[in-house]
Amino acid sequence: MNPDELIAAFINVIQEQDYVFNSEYIKDIPLLQDKLAALDNLSSESVAEIIRQWYLNHESVRDAVLVTEREISKVKKANPAAQENTIENRYRIINDELKKIVDKKQQSNQKS
Repeated sequence: MNPDELIAAFINVIQEQDYVFNSEYIKDIPLLQDKLAALDNLSSESVAEIIRQWYLNHESVRDAVLVTEREISKVKKANPAAQENTIENRYRIINDELKKIVDKKQQSNQKS
């Protein structure tokens, strides 16, 4: 698995398929965020490995990421020099989108 494709797939899932995160998974998001924040070396490989380790215990997220990753790998790769989506930007996107999922779930629980 290509680390960049896994990260892109995970970002896609948290942005567009947040329904795969049940309440148990939502409770585990801070653990993922803490592990990502603790990384000394912010590389595609290290971020992808943290995501991979986290989703192993979160079946619906894992399945959605794997399906999305397959779709991404079928699309012709863009010129890496033209990509503005650096690992630092993707890390920020992941963190922001995970926070949105947690906030959304908390708001829906308060309304219930």
